[in-house]
Amino acid sequence: MAAASVGLAAICTLAFPAVTSAQDAPSEALLDCRAIGSDDERLECYDRALDTQYGVDEELQEKRQQYRRERFGLPVDSSGSRMAELTATIAAVDANLRTGQTTIALDNGQVWQVLSSGGLRARFRVGSEVTISESATGGYRVRIAEKTGFKGVTRIR
Repeated sequence: MAAASVGLAAICTLAFPAVTSAQDAPSEALLDCRAIGSDDERLECYDRALDTQYGVDEELQEKRQQYRRERFGLPVDSSGSRMAELTATIAAVDANLRTGQTTIALDNGQVWQVLSSGGLRARFRVGSEVTISESATGGYRVRIAEKTGFKGVTRIR
């Protein structure tokens, strides 16, 4: 019986040799990424490690950045990392006098509703450049270029 199991082990070793190369073995950086708790940060870590090991695909990098720009301000899903801020130009402003709500449409197709009066004293005007960034509390705020203060906003589309 012992001879049979040794023979079987020898056959398996010959039939399925352990072929490994430096490129097939997981890098130390990939193994380090496994310890990261945040999904977004772990994904970014994996992307960096693989880009370093196999090279960077410029077209893929641009597609990732475009996707992040399009998803900016929408509810979070597991689609990847998020942008810290977005700069765009106001294409349209709708100030509803009856409800007191203001909606701004940006040149990139996004539509945002202004939530708070905040500390921004300037008015939203078509053609103004705005920067929308994530606040420390998880919401979003808009700033008008070269003006002080901000207002809270939420993305509608």
